[in-house]
Amino acid sequence: MTALAGLLAFSAFALFVWSYACYPPLIARLAARFVSPPDGTTPPVSVEVILSAADEESVIGVRIANLLAQEGVSNLAVTVGCDGCRDGTAAAARVAGGGRARVVEFASRRGKASVLNDLVRGSAADVLVFTDANTLFEPGAVRALVEALGDPAVGAACGRLVFETAPGARATPESVYWDRETRLKEAEGALGICLGANGAIYAARRALVVPLPEDTTSMDDFLIPVRVAKAGRRVVFSGAAVAREDAARDVAAEVSRRFRIGIGAGQVLRRERWLYAAPSHPLLTLAFLSRKAARWLAPVLALAAAAAALFSPTLFPAGAAALAAAGLLLAIARRKPRVRGPFGRLYYFAVLNVALALGVAAGLAGYARPVWARTARS
Repeated sequence: MTALAGLLAFSAFALFVWSYACYPPLIARLAARFVSPPDGTTPPVSVEVILSAADEESVIGVRIANLLAQEGVSNLAVTVGCDGCRDGTAAAARVAGGGRARVVEFASRRGKASVLNDLVRGSAADVLVFTDANTLFEPGAVRALVEALGDPAVGAACGRLVFETAPGARATPESVYWDRETRLKEAEGALGICLGANGAIYAARRALVVPLPEDTTSMDDFLIPVRVAKAGRRVVFSGAAVAREDAARDVAAEVSRRFRIGIGAGQVLRRERWLYAAPSHPLLTLAFLSRKAARWLAPVLALAAAAAALFSPTLFPAGAAALAAAGLLLAIARRKPRVRGPFGRLYYFAVLNVALALGVAAGLAGYARPVWARTARS
């Protein structure tokens, strides 16, 4: 078991180094050399914003008003799917919409994937814009997404999400990591392989949207764009399409979200096997393996290495210490500590990777969680 533990630990380290240190400059260099195709001149005819809401009474009115105030898009349709809401979400949405927003109520809570599937099937728009109830668009966000889709070769467009911390609220290092991710999205978008959109703001041609598996856990913003890419269309990044969202209130709230993301990631690794076929789409596979699969699997392999070390007389102390540290990180996170500076960023990175690893392992094992409570935001 000593050899196995060593191999797993080395593999985890290699994936971390490749994904975080080697891949970003590589994809940036490839993007710099890429010559963008000429823009097309066939803008989409109709646009509809759709969102799934579950007990969002406190924010849905402001959200709909924000969408209806979008500039530069004529006859913008807005549809809200109420996923088994037990509060006044539907009523508040109808009041805020003033007859300009469609509200679809579902009697029981089924999860975001099922709601989106129904809303997509019920739409006749050329372009669908996907967003969340707790997000706010800047005035020209939808217009920017539509302009990106004016090129017939483009099938989906990812917008820019900015995390904000409310005055007096605890700040997490989330925005620091997100800025790094945004730069990667920009480079991948230049190549037409923007892997994984922001659930808060992305758009796709309705004809290219494939129904999601109903047990999909927190991965609509990955599966919808990546399947557009599978159909041979470019997936781009639109930096002018800006959405703003409150940052997670604390590390404990983010741990829950990262575990949920991990479940969806495990489902993707298990189901979307076509993404491993590099000869068919080399750049897409490179991006998937480097920015997604490597980051999802590295912490799983690290925990597996620690577990394997427990069966090695030589490595037992190290394995036991590593697993104890992982458990301690999660326990500390529940107390919502305020950790600042470089150590705080390291703590944040470590605890979220532990939560991600547990989620990925669960997703690979077949666990599904289509219904969840929304993350507490500042």
